[in-house]
Amino acid sequence: MTPPPVTFFLDADDAAIASWRALQPDVEPARLLLGEDFWIVLTYCRLRDAGLPVVLDNRVADDGIVVFYAGDKRAARAQLREDQRALLVAVRSDRHPVGFADCEIVQNASSADGARALHVPHWPQPGLLPRDPARGDAIRTVLFPGTPQNLDAGFTAAPWQAFLRAHAIELRCSYAAGTAPAHAPNDYRDVDVLLAVRPAAMGLVRNKPAWKLFNAWLAGVPAILGVESGYRELRESPLDYLEAASPDAALQALQRLIDEPRLYAAMVANGITRGAAFTNAATLQRWRALLFDTLARRHADPQRHPRSLAARDRRELMARVRRLWSRAR
Repeated sequence: MTPPPVTFFLDADDAAIASWRALQPDVEPARLLLGEDFWIVLTYCRLRDAGLPVVLDNRVADDGIVVFYAGDKRAARAQLREDQRALLVAVRSDRHPVGFADCEIVQNASSADGARALHVPHWPQPGLLPRDPARGDAIRTVLFPGTPQNLDAGFTAAPWQAFLRAHAIELRCSYAAGTAPAHAPNDYRDVDVLLAVRPAAMGLVRNKPAWKLFNAWLAGVPAILGVESGYRELRESPLDYLEAASPDAALQALQRLIDEPRLYAAMVANGITRGAAFTNAATLQRWRALLFDTLARRHADPQRHPRSLAARDRRELMARVRRLWSRAR
């Protein structure tokens, strides 16, 4: 079976498309900031570099497989016509379901149903520079992958600040303000612990990916993480990460890593093993199988009849109604 053409759709002008087509993700990783950058542009680049027949375009192809980001759904929908035969694949990320799509790609296994919602994990951080092993088990830098504004207030309160001073530890944020990088997102060479704990008021976070966890595994850095389903569904051992529901719990976890150097070393070794399932090569194989096997067969299915635009609109409307009903309950 000849695979159908695969188009990655991005809502951008021609100049931006040309620039993204030339991206070298491991050389210029800082260009990738938004969800569509990682899910659409980066996926296109990884498949392109593997020699697979994919294109990046700002036009929805008439046929084949069209992959688009949920945030670009209005732009994609505006280009549909009644005779469109393309199989429409929305990358949901942490956004709402896209009702008019034929199927969706979801970033957590718990969101997948194996039929309409298909799971592919996030790509690892492009150009990732692992921790320098010469640093040993000393903890001198803790990285929070976000802005100071997103830190729970407990991390700036007296107990945490006193703890950091007493142990000569720097709590570093990836971004100083807005989206201006203060710490290169791919550089873990002088990072000793990854801290990713959202404000406690958020409770169990259900729609975020486990990206920070497997980046930490691949970088050789132990992680202290918040209460999130994306992390929990990957957890197979206490060595995978230390969970903390609050700044106080995170402080206790950090104290454990200081007091138990064997634990630190064991978490690093375990992460190297676990991270093998989330390398670029492993994720590339998932995308290859999804696009050129699973979705290619769906596209070729003689029983598949493209729905009319009116039918797609009704499906999208019903998806919105279901979301509103869920919120009201």
